[in-house]
Amino acid sequence: MTMESIWKRRQQLHLKKFSRYSKYIFNDHFVIVLLFLIGALAFRYSEFVKTLTPDFVWGEVLIVLLFSLSIFIGKLATLVEAADQVFLLAKEKEWGGYFQKAKRYSLVFPAVLLFFIGAAAMPLLFAGRTIQISDFLPIYATLLLLKSIQLDLQVLALKCNDRAVIQKNNGLLWIFGVLLFSISIFFNPWVAPVLVTLYTVLLHKKVQVRFETKYPLYQWENITAAEEQRTARVNRIINLFTDVPQVKNKAKRRKYLDGILRRVEGKGNTFQYLYARAFMRGTDYSGLFVRLLLIGVVLLAATPAKSLSLALSLLFLYLTGFQLMPLYFHYNENMMNRLYPVPNGDKFAGFKKIITYLLGCEAVAFALAITVGVDWMAGLIALAANLAFVWCFIRFYMGSRTAKRENTFS
Repeated sequence: MTMESIWKRRQQLHLKKFSRYSKYIFNDHFVIVLLFLIGALAFRYSEFVKTLTPDFVWGEVLIVLLFSLSIFIGKLATLVEAADQVFLLAKEKEWGGYFQKAKRYSLVFPAVLLFFIGAAAMPLLFAGRTIQISDFLPIYATLLLLKSIQLDLQVLALKCNDRAVIQKNNGLLWIFGVLLFSISIFFNPWVAPVLVTLYTVLLHKKVQVRFETKYPLYQWENITAAEEQRTARVNRIINLFTDVPQVKNKAKRRKYLDGILRRVEGKGNTFQYLYARAFMRGTDYSGLFVRLLLIGVVLLAATPAKSLSLALSLLFLYLTGFQLMPLYFHYNENMMNRLYPVPNGDKFAGFKKIITYLLGCEAVAFALAITVGVDWMAGLIALAANLAFVWCFIRFYMGSRTAKRENTFS
């Protein structure tokens, strides 16, 4: 088995995993929220750009810093496994080609992201009258070339065990990026990609050979640990949308929430006590709630239209309530749940109080966001509409929905 065949097999498995989970990440609810969020932010951004004058130099400075930092987005996906340092150690010289394929594969996602970052920054540069629309091509080429060099540094770092050297290389690349993007934005955008290309052709190979001479062997423990950390971060993001077997959720103490917990746990309802702790100390439901809350607040604060903001507020409340419904069945697989000497009606009563607290807080937060985005009168109307919606959702929808699914578990 060659290293090329090993890479192709692992790449196929990686793409298969991503395609399997992508349908859960980009579900209907998330796509709708994402479209509204992008639309609202784009509208706010366009209104802000209209207010700019050609002497707005600070915006161009911020773009230079943004571009210089954006080249560090994305880690090298080596797809290395722990057993490689034992069973494939004999192919040490062949790993160079493997990691070059990993570098090209790792460049795909940053290339797409850098395209959108560059496209989003262009209106701010147009306002300064220093950039034309045709200048986007050399700026994007500079972003791609610098990102490619940054991935090369990550490949070289696989042989280096000195963190100070790695940080020094990244620092020099960042300074180089600031210089190139300053030239692109303030002087001529076509100069930067030419300089990067000249560096790649004339100096890059010499730097690589010198580095590999000083650090000849791969640091397999560091490579394996880095890939495990990268995979764990990706799995945690996917786990926000669906269960990932590799991610083991653990209850977190979160002592700073004890004051809130004592107020919502209930005194005479066992299930309310359990549901409160499942929400506060777990990561599935609390992460989902916080994510929708933050996205909704940002979106509503950026939406100036009164009727649209009210509709979005009700939509987010429905999405939050709908996504939190599985919390009702959180303890169904626990046999102790059926041995509790408590009335069965306490289960829905306790769940209803927890959802009332959560949706009530979200309704108030959305009303405050609408007050910021529109005016105080729209905020009051939104508060009344939100609270009415929460009452109707809990009173008419949630009971029938949980009762129907409860029968399937019985």
